[in-house]
Amino acid sequence: MDKLQRRVNALKNVQLKLADAELKLYEEINKLESKYQSVFEPIYGEREKIVSGEHEPTDEEANWPYKDEQEQDEEVNGNSAKKLKTENGSADAKGVPEFWLKCLKSTSLLGGMIQPYDEPVLKNLRDIRVRLNTEKPHGYTLEFHFNENEYFANKVLTKTFELSTERDQENPLSTDTTRLYKCVGSKIEWNDGKNVTLKVTKKKQTNKSNGQTKEVTREEKKGSFFDLFDTHTQDGVKPSMKVTDKKNSDNDDLDEEEELEHLFELDYEIGQFIKDVLVPKALLYYTGELIDDSLDSMDEDDEDDEDDDDDESEGDEQKN
Repeated sequence: MDKLQRRVNALKNVQLKLADAELKLYEEINKLESKYQSVFEPIYGEREKIVSGEHEPTDEEANWPYKDEQEQDEEVNGNSAKKLKTENGSADAKGVPEFWLKCLKSTSLLGGMIQPYDEPVLKNLRDIRVRLNTEKPHGYTLEFHFNENEYFANKVLTKTFELSTERDQENPLSTDTTRLYKCVGSKIEWNDGKNVTLKVTKKKQTNKSNGQTKEVTREEKKGSFFDLFDTHTQDGVKPSMKVTDKKNSDNDDLDEEEELEHLFELDYEIGQFIKDVLVPKALLYYTGELIDDSLDSMDEDDEDDEDDDDDESEGDEQKN
């Protein structure tokens, strides 16, 4: 081994020490977050009561002293009482109608998952809460609380994320302090004929031997926001966290595992976003004061495409 390689190897060991220090920092931050969970919960409870209409704010609670900012909001974001009345049917409606549906649709990550047939269901979404694990294993549970509705019997749908802080032996220099280990969603108790995640088709089949026909009903899976509550493996454990002999796996098995890995990573990205961004900043998504950068860039891309089309049209006219 040459001297340069020896030095690089030594630096790798230093990097591992940094990773160990970062893990200790994560452990301390996790303890602090767990401690403050009891501080945040009653505040989120206040929000939930106003949104659901359980509590009507007093004059003192409804007094927003930052006049200049409020006026600017009305001009830039159109959040005046008149606009809210138009969007929600009536400013006198109970609570804040469709609060969480609008919040979800205001983000590119979650809004893109919501199909038109999901919206009537999500109008019943009352609150989204986060429950942190106070002890190992590290992780958290997202709770989606629903009003009683015609679609399913569940009052609460959950998605639980269990994290691992063990060093990745195949990639010990990974920059990830934590990795998703397990991900489990609620089983949705859909009412008959109300499962929006299924497409039901009916076909007539003829028996060749006796000529009799019968109607066959088939159900096909279709994309839905409620796919978020799927559990992708039987035990919910991410495939890459299991010890398997990949040498004896055929290409089909590897392709399936790769697809499952993608689904787990997507779920984790969504979970982290809901926990760290959407839940604490929901009101700002509702009012439009917090704009999703991805949505903003998509709008700019659309405008650029329109400008390019206009330029091409003008160029064609000049040629003619």
